[in-house]
Amino acid sequence: MNKTIFFLLLFLLSFIKSYAVVNYPRANDWTIHLARSLSKDIFELNGVPYLQPMVEVVNTTANARFFSSAFVPYTKNNFYIKLSVNGMLGFVPDSKKEYSPSLPIEPYDPENLATLVSKLSPYITIDYSSYPPKVNVRDTAGLIYMAFKLLMYDGVRKQKLQIPASAPTILGEGKKSLYFNRDTIRSLLNENPIFPLLPENLRDTIFKSIENFPENFDLPQGLNIQKIIAGMPQIEIGSLFGTELTLRYVPRIDLGSNIGKFTFWGIGLKHSLSQYIREPFVDFAIQIAYQGTNLQNTIGVTNAKLNANANFFNANFHFSKKLSKVFELFSGISYEYIHINTDFTYYLPITVQYQLGLIWLDDNGTPDNFSDDFFRKNPELGYNGDPFGSMNKNVIVNDKNLKLSVGFIINLGNFSSYFDYNFGKIDILSFGILYNFDLTKNK
Repeated sequence: MNKTIFFLLLFLLSFIKSYAVVNYPRANDWTIHLARSLSKDIFELNGVPYLQPMVEVVNTTANARFFSSAFVPYTKNNFYIKLSVNGMLGFVPDSKKEYSPSLPIEPYDPENLATLVSKLSPYITIDYSSYPPKVNVRDTAGLIYMAFKLLMYDGVRKQKLQIPASAPTILGEGKKSLYFNRDTIRSLLNENPIFPLLPENLRDTIFKSIENFPENFDLPQGLNIQKIIAGMPQIEIGSLFGTELTLRYVPRIDLGSNIGKFTFWGIGLKHSLSQYIREPFVDFAIQIAYQGTNLQNTIGVTNAKLNANANFFNANFHFSKKLSKVFELFSGISYEYIHINTDFTYYLPITVQYQLGLIWLDDNGTPDNFSDDFFRKNPELGYNGDPFGSMNKNVIVNDKNLKLSVGFIINLGNFSSYFDYNFGKIDILSFGILYNFDLTKNK
């Protein structure tokens, strides 16, 4: 009986041990600096194209619904106010769902030692008066990372390091990783022609940095976002010499954890061109509009932050035809210019922090599913164990777009409803309900 209890306890202890969370010892500062430098370049090469499509799709969707009917009263100056509530549904194109990931590499000619030395010159000085030449290190962290980028180039060139052909953006679906096998990196290091020239203590530092270096750098996961929904109120005030003023504004609203908090404002002027033609077959007008937006979001367990400011210029020519008192068709073509200024604030990926021993897990956590208990036990980390703080990246994007819009209007007295579809880089379905306060008629 005692033997049975003993073996049962032994089995339970081994079972518990096999499922206990394994935590890593804290890596040395050189390894952490190397991981931060690599993480920064990986983010700028991959994190930016991962997030930027969402910024572009959200802003382009919000820039729709500036016009419907081209008719503006022009025989006399009328005073009216049109209040409308509008909704826009942007369809995420396949081109915004994937990007080509890349590694931070430093190309060089392995047959040209002088070129290789020149790439290392910002970090070392070489005394050629002695044999073998004496190497003095000026920037250890910079040299280690430059050596690492040279190794990445060797790995890609020799096909020892594989890069995924594609990875999902935040709008796409799935997850990909970059894998850095330590044995492969060691072999690449030994094969590099400049490595034997470095001082022995520096070679030891580089080897130790690689020894604890994370093997997996997860690329961000796609959230499978197929559509972007936006809504906004709009005011149209007219008319003066066939000209109408359009105003729109939405205070900061929360579009959910995937999209973030969004606010925008816009102003436009529409001028009737059909007023200059006697008995025109259709009404047609031109409009210029300007819109500003701001998008903010906090992403992932490290609370990485995105802050994007965008400005739109829109010039369009549109026309409409009343087929009856109730039904009206309209169409138009728009030229859009967008300027997006995005600030990214981010940290080491949480799985990298785990592999570096900067954070640890309790028995309820795994590297892919960090428990609430872990975060409650470590509030001083601010959900982030990177001892050197945040990293930052600013991205400016300028883009142009031609958009064709077709739609129809249903007029019922002072009420109108309209639907249109916009064909461009991003297809958008928009709709709205409008009420016309004709103040001239009431006098």
